Amino acid sequence: MSAPSGVSHIAVVTGDLDGFRAFYEDTIGLRTTIVFGGGPGHSRQAILMAGDAMLHVFEVANDQTTTQPAAAGMFERGRLDHLGFTVTDLVALRAIRDRLLAADASSGDIRSLGPMLSLRFVDPDGLEGEVNCYNPEFDPSTLRDEDEVIDPDWLVLTKRALQPGLKPTAGNPAVSSSSPRETYRRTDK
Repeated sequence: MSAPSGVSHIAVVTGDLDGFRAFYEDTIGLRTTIVFGGGPGHSRQAILMAGDAMLHVFEVANDQTTTQPAAAGMFERGRLDHLGFTVTDLVALRAIRDRLLAADASSGDIRSLGPMLSLRFVDPDGLEGEVNCYNPEFDPSTLRDEDEVIDPDWLVLTKRALQPGLKPTAGNPAVSSSSPRETYRRTDK
């Protein structure tokens, strides 16, 4: 069966395209590739790149979502809860943390979430986001009894998603699809 091979883009709305671009270019490090001028039936739009993934940003005058107070927490923010970006390692994550702190857009706390290190932020429109990298100290044996491994290659796939730019090689089996399949489940019941 044919299946998607990735996410091509995520569409977001802002009331201030120039401010959105400035924050995501200067603070997060995305790259704007094109800005489409407004015309009959459509507003200004921009394509910002995060690696191979695109943010398709639409400027909407009087955007209600950016003028309403931010929701209290996760899963109270509508269909798109937050954006998640990935960087290669903790050094890159700390560099972005410093820029987010300078922009007063984050507490700066880096949290361990299983195989991922996570840094949360809020953009000028109130859209929440996080920047993540692979947690090299993650121990798969710490999975809980409630955790269900569906795909035995879950950790290899997670590492690939959290370590952009790493190519599978014979010398780097941690990200190679030919690495041995292992199922991680607690056995100390």
